[in-house]
Amino acid sequence: VLSIMGGNSPGELIGTAPKATYWLIRSEDHETEFLIEEDNWVAAAEFADSVGADIINSSLGYFTFNDPAMNHTYAEMDGKTTRAARSANIASSRGMLVFASAGNEGNSSWKYIITPSDADSVIAVGAVNKLGVPAPFTSYGPASDGDVKPNVSALGWNTIIQRSNGTIGTGNGTSYSSPVLAGAAACLWQANPAATASQVKSAIEQSANLFPNADTLVGYGIPDMVLADRILKESVLKKWK
Repeated sequence: VLSIMGGNSPGELIGTAPKATYWLIRSEDHETEFLIEEDNWVAAAEFADSVGADIINSSLGYFTFNDPAMNHTYAEMDGKTTRAARSANIASSRGMLVFASAGNEGNSSWKYIITPSDADSVIAVGAVNKLGVPAPFTSYGPASDGDVKPNVSALGWNTIIQRSNGTIGTGNGTSYSSPVLAGAAACLWQANPAATASQVKSAIEQSANLFPNADTLVGYGIPDMVLADRILKESVLKKWK
């Protein structure tokens, strides 16, 4: 995931924000799946805020747990109910731009987005291939309250990655499409430092190829960062006039 944003191996892989500064915060317990991991996510977001992070990329999500009594329902994917979603909304209210993987449940019985990608203020990212075709695994929206989810989509099907052993290859998942866009957003925001996080989020959505006609697989579609930059420059200019 980090390589997709921060990778810099000329001729093999250049991340979408190779000169950004990163904090790596692990909230996930790989061996088990319990609701406490959402509490860990809350703590991670609080830490990110405390060190001045501008953007959060969250390449994980929750819906079922080892203890079925903890399982979420689709009705709870309403953007404001789960612990992770509430925390993500608070992070956004503090001025951070929050990206979250929509989930890889499109082929499963669950099918839908997972939290915190459902959060009202989060940019949930679906997965497409290089031709813009939705990945067969990408989770469906909308949020249970009808909000557009995923918000947008990016390359998550045969994404170029650097593996933990250092080799360059490809991988699949919305865990990869989210950092593609988070890194691109870092560059977009750097080019428009007077913009707010909400303005950056809105510009990314408005620049997407299906806007304003979202669908349940790719949301507003694939963003165009050149267009998003133009939208931001116009909106910020109007603000100061």
